[in-house]
Amino acid sequence: MIEAVVGSVTDFKNGEIQEVDVGDKKVLLVKEDDQFYAVSSKCTHYGAPLSKGAYCKGIVRCPWHGACFNVKTGDIEDYPGLDSLQKYKVVVTDGKVIVQADAAALENAKRIKPMVKKSADNKKTVVLVGGGPATLVCAETLRQEGYTGKIILVSQESCLPYDRIKLSKALSITPGEIALRSQEFYDQNGIELVLGRQVTKVESENKKILLDNGQSLTYDTLVVATGGSLAFYQFLVQI
Repeated sequence: MIEAVVGSVTDFKNGEIQEVDVGDKKVLLVKEDDQFYAVSSKCTHYGAPLSKGAYCKGIVRCPWHGACFNVKTGDIEDYPGLDSLQKYKVVVTDGKVIVQADAAALENAKRIKPMVKKSADNKKTVVLVGGGPATLVCAETLRQEGYTGKIILVSQESCLPYDRIKLSKALSITPGEIALRSQEFYDQNGIELVLGRQVTKVESENKKILLDNGQSLTYDTLVVATGGSLAFYQFLVQI
């Protein structure tokens, strides 16, 4: 356990966020309604300093791409980004504000919420159509909230769901370098992937979808989050 006195109670104002030193790491300290909260100081998406972001009533928003975190729990509440912040204990003794942090949690600023395992006893199936972050977050949330049935994610792209924001940052980047989660992650959490396939028909009365290879998948719940197609303007080709 690492412990650090980061200041006096009077050094901090309600509604303010501030970076403080705990050991050799930075931690984001927040005072709200005379209560103190401490979480990881950097956004779990690209590592932006959250102290430079916008803060209001327990919520801090990343200054770069707008990822949103709850400072009381560290949980991520809005994309981009998938992982939550670490949360550290804060105590006040004799007017001094003290942050207590586990060394491992201080070293690794990202946190994945616990997920339940898939169970053969649960015969329900959720099919997610779309290969972007919306379906991935849906799959993760189902496991985090205790759903133990089958999850199938269908994507027309042949690669794992990836972070599209990075496509404009490095044109030579490979799909593996920008994958939102590894294949191991999907395997560990019982999330089945059907890649490189398009849905050609939804038979809602039969609770079934048809794929472009003739395969069919039955579901109890269907989530469609395919996003939109990019607009293509012919005049851009001539420039």
